[in-house]
Amino acid sequence: MIRLPGVLLATFSLLAWSQTPNPAAEPRLKVMLDPGHGGDDSGANGAKGLKEKSAAMELARAVGAKLEAAGFQAAYTRENDTFIPLWDRAKAANDNGADLFISLHLNAAHTKAARGSEVFFLSLGKGEDDEVVAAENAGAGAGQGRSDTVLASILDDLAQKAFLQDSERLAVAIQGQLNRLAGIKERGVKQAPFIVLRGAAMPAILVEVAFISNPREEEKLKDRAFRAKVAEAITVGVRRYFAETNGGVRRRAVEGPD
Repeated sequence: MIRLPGVLLATFSLLAWSQTPNPAAEPRLKVMLDPGHGGDDSGANGAKGLKEKSAAMELARAVGAKLEAAGFQAAYTRENDTFIPLWDRAKAANDNGADLFISLHLNAAHTKAARGSEVFFLSLGKGEDDEVVAAENAGAGAGQGRSDTVLASILDDLAQKAFLQDSERLAVAIQGQLNRLAGIKERGVKQAPFIVLRGAAMPAILVEVAFISNPREEEKLKDRAFRAKVAEAITVGVRRYFAETNGGVRRRAVEGPD
């Protein structure tokens, strides 16, 4: 056995310590989860009594648990049955320094046969699926939770315009996983002027996980195992998104015009 002098041993110990990665040096990527609706705004209701606000909250908890297990930090715009004004949800993500914003919802249609998931990112003009947009924007009110001025609108647009391409990449990554891992029919990635996405200073998307108006999908949404599959799909989508960007696309300051 070779015995090293005390000075050399201490030197080697310091070198080894200096080359050991420090987990605390790099903060965990933070994902702000937004369970749609809440409080007096129940959202869409299923034929068998499931409320969108409750299903969205359960999905958010499941996604948050999966994200935490994968090494991310999860935060929530609401953690109980309260209503948060739509304008304040992106603001909460900004104030919390979130790197991604994901708003979780359930779709509804007049025909019970409609099924599947679709993932939206913001459109600054006219978007797709006006019926869905009207339903999800219904709780916003006129300037509720913000100063409804021309300047505020311009700043909202600037905040998300910087991230539209990144938001689309995130939407594509998650939509593909919902189809592959959760077995949900893929209805595509779309753009729409959702108020909840306005002003988010990071990539932001809205996920319509399934159709609560479809009795079969309503039953699936009540199943914890199915919600776990959805959560896994969203988490894998988030991981793939960051892998594609080498972790480089994170929240950053958005500056206004000179």
